[in-house]
Amino acid sequence: MAARTTRTASHSLSSSEVDCKPPLSGSSKTALAQAVSVALIAGIAPAPLLAQDDGKLEEIVVTATKRAESVMDVPLAITAISGDFIRAVNLNDVKDLIYFTPGITGNSKDSFLDFVSVRGIRTIDFGNGGDPSVSLYKNGLYQGRNGSAVSSLYDIERSEVLRGPQGFLFGRNSVSGAINVITAKADLEESGGYAEVDIGERGVFVVEGAVNIPTSETFAIRLSGYHSEEDGYVRNLQGGPDLIGHDKDAMRFSARYQTDKTTVDAFVEYEESDQQGTVYRATGEGFQQDAHTRINGGVPIAVPGNGRTVNVDNSEGSVDNSEILHAGIQIDYDMGFATFTSLTGFKDHDYLYIEDYDASPLVIFNYGQDQTGDYLEQEFRLTSSSDGPLSWYAGLSYYEEDIDTVFTGQQAEDAYCLGYFYNTCQDLFDYYNYLDTYNGNTYYCDYILSYYFQDCTFTPSADGLINDSNQIKGRYKGYSAYVDLSYQVSDTFDFSVGVRYSYDEKFFSQEVLSDPGASQLAYKVQTGFSTPGGALTDKQDWNDTTYRLVGNWRPNDSTLIFGSVTTGYKPGGFGSFNIESRVGPNCELPFGLCVGLPATDRPGDFGPETVTSYEVGYKGTVADGRTQVGINAFIYEYEDLQAIFGEGPRTIVDNVGKVDGRGIEFEAITALTDNVELHVGGSWFDSEARNVQAFCGEGEILTGDPDACEGNSIPWAPEYTAFAVLSATFPRGDGEFFGNLAWSWEDDYRGDWPNPNVAFQRLEALNQTDLVVGYQAENWTLSGYVENVFDEIWYDGNYADTADPISIYVQHAFGPSRPRTAGMRFVYEF
Repeated sequence: MAARTTRTASHSLSSSEVDCKPPLSGSSKTALAQAVSVALIAGIAPAPLLAQDDGKLEEIVVTATKRAESVMDVPLAITAISGDFIRAVNLNDVKDLIYFTPGITGNSKDSFLDFVSVRGIRTIDFGNGGDPSVSLYKNGLYQGRNGSAVSSLYDIERSEVLRGPQGFLFGRNSVSGAINVITAKADLEESGGYAEVDIGERGVFVVEGAVNIPTSETFAIRLSGYHSEEDGYVRNLQGGPDLIGHDKDAMRFSARYQTDKTTVDAFVEYEESDQQGTVYRATGEGFQQDAHTRINGGVPIAVPGNGRTVNVDNSEGSVDNSEILHAGIQIDYDMGFATFTSLTGFKDHDYLYIEDYDASPLVIFNYGQDQTGDYLEQEFRLTSSSDGPLSWYAGLSYYEEDIDTVFTGQQAEDAYCLGYFYNTCQDLFDYYNYLDTYNGNTYYCDYILSYYFQDCTFTPSADGLINDSNQIKGRYKGYSAYVDLSYQVSDTFDFSVGVRYSYDEKFFSQEVLSDPGASQLAYKVQTGFSTPGGALTDKQDWNDTTYRLVGNWRPNDSTLIFGSVTTGYKPGGFGSFNIESRVGPNCELPFGLCVGLPATDRPGDFGPETVTSYEVGYKGTVADGRTQVGINAFIYEYEDLQAIFGEGPRTIVDNVGKVDGRGIEFEAITALTDNVELHVGGSWFDSEARNVQAFCGEGEILTGDPDACEGNSIPWAPEYTAFAVLSATFPRGDGEFFGNLAWSWEDDYRGDWPNPNVAFQRLEALNQTDLVVGYQAENWTLSGYVENVFDEIWYDGNYADTADPISIYVQHAFGPSRPRTAGMRFVYEF
């Protein structure tokens, strides 16, 4: 999490989207207090709001349900975070919103989405044949997958983070949760803008700004830009630059055209990110450490004593680079009885990713991903304008996606042979009866020996490496139709019913590329098969109808009690690293010797996953309007989890078992005095998985229990999370001093399925305290900050395979926390 500092609001919040009454301008509160007060919670608790002169909290209006209404009336688990708060606490990219959202965990310092977990559900397939479980949107437009979805937060109007299945708010369905970021729109009323500079330790240098220019009574443009750079902070014992640094540039052009009946908002943005791949650090624990000692000639590999020091070769580099071009246009037309909305988006991206996964100075596994893709979507929607008891909205949507990715797994030949208990590669070659070439033809070794009286000889490749690469190409498309009806039964009770139909179609090709080093151990690192006859292809489609029922009871003006039943669906897809036979049993040859042919084989596929979620909630204003409290509880039944797991050395993606989840999420904000506010939030989560033994692999070898995973909780989801923000202001002269103390915390959690009580499987998770103090005048703000005040060390995630007794991948943790960081920020508005 980046340093949290204050800054003044650069633009007013649109009354049609987030509206505070009375206006923030003229308030005696600081920009920080405004940001914290206006920022959070629209869902399980009402948003924290700025105390008025009488000490009461103000009202916030959002449009999460496609019409403007108070967050006190929104029966959804949604956290609304204003652009002011995003700027105030300096949230860097869209995943940073997790820090102030109950029920969502798994932020990481890379561009991957696979560790983001909503109520325990995350994307377990890291290939590109499926879809993310957590959907990201910008201005209502779907953001896609790893490499294209994570973008910087700058010049933002607000964000809305929704938990649970979301099938009625966006053109693209979301099965577990959604994050929607709304950028600042061009303003027809007045010109102006802001500029800010942030300078801190380790070369932190951030510049952000925007300018708004009305050109007529009906047309305005807005230009915004962002640059951020920082040196790395993780030292490598093997030398080279410190790791986890970044250099990012982004710019956005926005325009608005508005008449009495028509509003058109358009934007084009470009972002270029140059950062480093995930950084892995061996823990020194677990039996797999013996494999590294064996590969290293019997000499143990040094495990760094400092939590922000690693010992990795990075022989292929450490890269997490992307170029993203995104454009969108929304047209709203007032038809009298309803508002017609057309939402069109296009996105193109290039992405290159390289990491040293094995957490050691040996070349045991370097992972690479070279990817290009584009995404087109169109949504049409009608939203009723009637003031009667019946209200509704309905929509149609369509999307097309093209994705082309080359995945590479690289390993030293000697590391492979020694790691699996062979003295030499020749020994392994002989044992597995490997293929060899004789007189220009390829044969099994025993065939050469028996018929040609020649030995099978292992010859090292030119570089001594196995380069196992495969290329997947996907052409995906789909459409959906949805309708949501709400009816006001009485002054105190209303309900809504929604139905959505979704259809998804995928054409997928899988081709294993030749090893440029011509290793005789080709296809032994990642795929386990070859495709000498060309790409294997398949086409499949899926469809489902989901629904939502919501009831709302308002016994008085300050209380909302709601309940809902919602179903969700995510389409099936294809595994990026496995194949299946069209005509009979799958290949049973040793790993690396299977041959996939277009006539008899196809990419491995998996089916949809579904969820049914039950939820009840309370929102209330108490203490004469000085405190707002919200709490909600949920249970869900998640079936056919799409997951990646191993069948021996093979990597499979398939549907596995079911998960029963339950939890409580809460938030509260109170005006302690006219100048001091406290906002707190937290969550509790528990789960039980059944029929998930595929995750355990050979876990019974260690545990003696053939059902070692049965009944376990989801491993990557902490049981408890919490956060707190205390803000205060002290008027002085023509301005005011301000201060902010923020704390975010997650309980430690297990990083793998079997053996929930094994100590080294548990991960010390987020625990960060940030402090900011400053002074704000009429149009400028100067502040100083200290992030991670107590210099706590934690990690984004971990790997602890206790199931495979011959694994050569050691226990490791990845993404060490940013150290204590101090800096200054200056903001000027004009």
